[in-house]
Amino acid sequence: MKWGARMGLVSKISMFNKWNQIPSVPNAFVTDDVVMTSTSEQNPSLTYRAFLARAIDYAMLEMKKGNM
Repeated sequence: MKWGARMGLVSKISMFNKWNQIPSVPNAFVTDDVVMTSTSEQNPSLTYRAFLARAIDYAMLEMKKGNM
C-alpha cells in the first residue's frame, strides 16, 4: 500500500500547495513521490525532477523577495 499526502489548491484537504510547499511552514518543501496520490506503470523520475525544479524556482523567487 502506498501512503501519500495530497498536493492541491484547497488547504483543508491538501497537505501541500502547488509548489510542494507546506503552507504552515513556508520554508519546507517536499519533492518526492509522497505528493503523488498514485503510481504509474512507467518510471516517474522525470516527474520527481520536475517537482524539484518547480519548487526550487519558486523558493528562489520568494527568497529574492525576502519572503523566506
